[in-house]
Amino acid sequence: MQRELLETWVDGYHLGSPYLLVPSLDVCTFPRFDPVELVSHPPIIDRALREVESDTVGVTPSSVEAAARDLAPYLAPTPLQYSRAFPDKARCYVYIKVESIQPIRAFKVRGALTKVMRLHPEERSAGVITASAGNHGQGVAYAAAAFNIPATVYVPETANQLKVEAIRRLGAQVVPAGRNYNDAYIEAMRHQEQGGATFVHAFDDPDVIAGQGTIAVELLRDLEDVDTVLVPIGGGGLIGGISVYLKEKRPHVKVIGAEPAGADGMRRSLEAGRIVTLDRVNTIADGLAASAPGKLTFELAKRYVDEVVLVHEAEMLRAIRLVFEWEHLLAEPAGAAAIAALLYHYSPSPNEKVVVILSGANITDEVMIRALKSR
Repeated sequence: MQRELLETWVDGYHLGSPYLLVPSLDVCTFPRFDPVELVSHPPIIDRALREVESDTVGVTPSSVEAAARDLAPYLAPTPLQYSRAFPDKARCYVYIKVESIQPIRAFKVRGALTKVMRLHPEERSAGVITASAGNHGQGVAYAAAAFNIPATVYVPETANQLKVEAIRRLGAQVVPAGRNYNDAYIEAMRHQEQGGATFVHAFDDPDVIAGQGTIAVELLRDLEDVDTVLVPIGGGGLIGGISVYLKEKRPHVKVIGAEPAGADGMRRSLEAGRIVTLDRVNTIADGLAASAPGKLTFELAKRYVDEVVLVHEAEMLRAIRLVFEWEHLLAEPAGAAAIAALLYHYSPSPNEKVVVILSGANITDEVMIRALKSR
């Protein structure tokens, strides 16, 4: 088939049918408008389409791998712990990715550090600002302390005080604002516009998403033949980064999201085919209490996530108790969401190798007592 090579670049539209792609073709070697014989086949087209589409949201496997290299001097890889207790109940092989041992006891430090590292030195000197329900604020405060720059974190007045105090201990200024994350976000953005600090979004930022995706780099290094990964969903940064990397590297791997029933913005958005903002969020999992996914995270989930299941408050509480009793690990409600999804909603095959992301362990004593009493 002959077509004219009209430009010295290829855009996403012209990769679709009936257009074809020449793999490894150096278009600069051809004079403009010269006819070229184009030969290809569907797998190459599919791969090229995925790469171009990934570029449109700014997150690719290469950017995730680059983030992993950048983070290596700052963060040690977290363990992938094989469970000998959960397989009897889950009826499959179960591995726990223990993000709860990160310096802030949550995965959020990965994305925050990645964002701050990639800022120009002049940008960093002006400091950073963010809005957070807790764990992301700790991540930003930790990253700011690592680079000795100022940080301001806007938090809801109802925020988990255990997390708020941890943010202060890391040296960031904490500003209570509003009743929920959205109120804190609006106030943070207003002050960011008046000052000069860089806003570090909790989930809808390519660098933050790439940083969270480094979990998948470690996962494949430790367990090449993984079948399924269960990931908690709040705003979608964690599952966005993990899913883009896994699906591009191991397309057969299933990526399943676990979202609170009282904060199911991602699932509703995927069902509607557009971003849906919840009027009300009601969940014990403050780390997953987003009213809507971000633009980038929604596009990634739409493209790469196989399924989103909803978990309930009682299920997360029981999962906290079981992971404590059986594995001697702490999990906050958000951190236990993926385990709850495995125990109560996902039906694996007998020999399936399933990884659950234990995303955080910043649990208050009140919630821990409720969890230990749950049955």
